[in-house]
Amino acid sequence: MSGPPEELRALREIFQSCDPVPQRAVDAAYAAVRFRSGTSTSALELVADSVDEPAPVRSWGPASRVLTFLMPGRIVELELVPTVPGLYRVSGLVINRAGQSRPGGRLAVRHPAGERAAELDEHGAFAVPDVPRGPISVVFQAPRSAPAIADWLVC
Repeated sequence: MSGPPEELRALREIFQSCDPVPQRAVDAAYAAVRFRSGTSTSALELVADSVDEPAPVRSWGPASRVLTFLMPGRIVELELVPTVPGLYRVSGLVINRAGQSRPGGRLAVRHPAGERAAELDEHGAFAVPDVPRGPISVVFQAPRSAPAIADWLVC
């Protein structure tokens, strides 16, 4: 199969035609992910976004953006850093709560044209290059667990 799956192509058409996206479309997208994976998903809740903080007086280049997500037992913190016009590098850490084994798994950044992903290293760090500007959704997949999926946001 070449190109993104049919579900993502349909989502791209919806995103390009609607602002804001109708709730029924969002609900259908989550249902499609659950159906396709054969498992239920949990939420990756956005709890902090540096874009909500007051801007500095001076900026010496493209500004990065830091996002913090929570899910049961874990914190996902990532930084979006502009690399070339229209692309970002997404890097960060997945932190387990005290007493748990070190984090493992895969972090994916979905966008209308597909997804980019990276495996966590032995410290829970990841780096996902070449994420296009626009709507994204973050997905964390721990080993032997259902994926945790964040709502779509625009970067």
